[in-house]
Amino acid sequence: MVVAMGGGTGLPVVLSGLRRHLPASSRITAIVTAADDGGSSGALRQEYGVLPPGDIRNCLVALARVAPEVTAALQYRFDRGGAQHPVGNLLLAALDMVAPDELTAIRLAADLLGVDDHVLPSTTERVHLVADLVDGRSVRGESEIPRGGAAIKRVRIDPAGAAAPSSVLEALRDADAMILGPGSLYTSVLAALVVPGVIEAITSSSAVRIFVCNAMTEPGETDGYGIAEHLVALAAHGLPPDALDYVVVHSALIPPGVLGRYAAQGAIPVGADFEPAGGSPVIVRADLLEPGPVVRHAPDRLGPLLCDLATRRALPARGASGD
Repeated sequence: MVVAMGGGTGLPVVLSGLRRHLPASSRITAIVTAADDGGSSGALRQEYGVLPPGDIRNCLVALARVAPEVTAALQYRFDRGGAQHPVGNLLLAALDMVAPDELTAIRLAADLLGVDDHVLPSTTERVHLVADLVDGRSVRGESEIPRGGAAIKRVRIDPAGAAAPSSVLEALRDADAMILGPGSLYTSVLAALVVPGVIEAITSSSAVRIFVCNAMTEPGETDGYGIAEHLVALAAHGLPPDALDYVVVHSALIPPGVLGRYAAQGAIPVGADFEPAGGSPVIVRADLLEPGPVVRHAPDRLGPLLCDLATRRALPARGASGD
């Protein structure tokens, strides 16, 4: 079993790539942040008290085995009136309100989409993400953190005692491979990891552990970060570099026009500034991005690489870079 963790736009890309390239008999479990409080998800959780459905919806769509028109309908947003809710968000919110519990609601939605894999929230408790900044302030709310105005020291969830479902801890215990990222480092990847018990389950597992580094920095979150700073942030939350087997890094040049558009928004390529001192983790460099104006990992480039790494453990001489 392969476990993939995070949220945002990165996790569905990983899931789509894995599902296309793993054998049909192989099972995937997605563990999704439950701290989203912006947009449609934020409006629905505030008004109805449901789990934020957006990241769960996107993961289910990535794993769906139905006609493309069905998944397109679930992603469709009605653009008249007040809040613009994707149809899939409304479906998940309704199931959350009528099903016995949140996990059953997600399973029912998965059944409707022909999903044989598992999508699990990192916690079923209603949590908020809190960032402690280097200037001593704290910012509450996933959507507010990038506007905090100072570098992030660490993130945590509130309430601090919110628990991961037993099914999440069981999936981590039984995993053959774990994939973290790509995605917003603090508000997607670490937001899923900081639920009590999750990082401990990751570090105690015998699974192959893979971190997929972002290709670009994110304004207000990872300004100026290279690979090394991403790994420092993971270590600050209890996941040191030597707990990882592989770090996957995009290596090809990004077109100047694309870089210019990102630079105008304060984003630059993540610097390739890390080489393991003790041989772990192995840095795997490859051309991983979709062509076009948006810097985004391509499922059919990332998927085969992850499938290969997931089936083998790093060799004893773990300092050499891969291609």
